[in-house]
Amino acid sequence: MKRLFLSVAALSVLATPALANARSNLEGRWKNGKMEIVIRPCGGSLCGTVVKASAKQQAKAQRGSGTRLLGSRVIDNIQPASAGVYKANVYVADRDMNARGTIRQLGPNRLEVRGCVWSIICKTTHWDRIS
Repeated sequence: MKRLFLSVAALSVLATPALANARSNLEGRWKNGKMEIVIRPCGGSLCGTVVKASAKQQAKAQRGSGTRLLGSRVIDNIQPASAGVYKANVYVADRDMNARGTIRQLGPNRLEVRGCVWSIICKTTHWDRIS
């Protein structure tokens, strides 16, 4: 019985860093076309904020929603769903729409981000880590 307890305790200690690292693997600066997003902790989850965008993208966001794109949180409440897969809320500023999103970590420096509205209209983009 004592061995069983010690084994379970040891597994718990070993699993804790893995769970923490699964979330932190997304942290950093990512590039999606001509836009750069920083993913970092926000409360109890992660979020993504636009830190750089082309003038064209900024103008589209301004026309679509009146949103100033730079500094906007475009992905929020990133939560682990399974190994290398995360669920999140996505804001599409140029259409002024909120979508439910899925982030798949394709590798240490590549993400596949998919957002769907009404589970019918979906768009998938790829983000590359730049730092």
